[in-house]
Amino acid sequence: MSADEECVSNNPSIPFAVITGASRGIGAEYARALSGQGYDVLLIGRDKERLETLRQELLRTDQREVWVESLDLSQPQAAEALYNLSGTYRSEVSLLINNAGFGMYGEFADMPMANIRYMLQLHMNTVVESTRLFLPAMLARKQGAIITVASVAGFFPIPYMSEYAATKAFLIAFSEGLAQETKGQGVTIQVCCPGFTDTDFHQTAGHQPKQVFFAQSARKVVQTSLQALPSKRTLVTIGWQGRLSLWISKIIPHKIMMAIAGKAVKPPSNTNLR
Repeated sequence: MSADEECVSNNPSIPFAVITGASRGIGAEYARALSGQGYDVLLIGRDKERLETLRQELLRTDQREVWVESLDLSQPQAAEALYNLSGTYRSEVSLLINNAGFGMYGEFADMPMANIRYMLQLHMNTVVESTRLFLPAMLARKQGAIITVASVAGFFPIPYMSEYAATKAFLIAFSEGLAQETKGQGVTIQVCCPGFTDTDFHQTAGHQPKQVFFAQSARKVVQTSLQALPSKRTLVTIGWQGRLSLWISKIIPHKIMMAIAGKAVKPPSNTNLR
């Protein structure tokens, strides 16, 4: 639903969340959780039909405003478009969730150049630019939060998903540095790092993991992330699997980890789907 189809709600007492990648998986679970907590939500994604289905679900269960917008955040100037869209619904954003992303598996030299550019734009440029646009108003109010969804893949280099892991490492470093810059100013910067999560992420990326034991649910990821907000913890991992991954990244040399990860992650073909 577009801004000109529904009246803008500007009640500052009602928190407002902007969620990217909201049509499925972790993004959809953030939408369900926050709507249930009393947030008005703006859901951003490329699949308008899925977004609208989720909107109708939330309207049936919660008494909150739910807006949806189809927007491709892998394009240049997408951050400005996102920022401007949010302003047509609410003047103040309480919570920005940078969740949109996708995976690519296989030999880097075989990956389509267009997909490489899309990933760099979506995972890094759009996140950094969006954060830059939304953060100043939060700092001025001394209130707000930004959650960026990264991955345990960002803890170490991973062959056959080298670019993906590198972008997630960037998001972790960016969030941790920004959290220190803004410390004590009333704004929470969180980077959420799920492990293997039971969504269609891997299927969409064209890869079937060899090991799917101890998969985390998207609901568990979101629950852990939101529960960590009051503590203002920056790096959030999920369950014992996340704690173990972080410990391994600090203890085991990267050379050994890359050898293990390369065998575990190597896909059966060089097919890469965006």
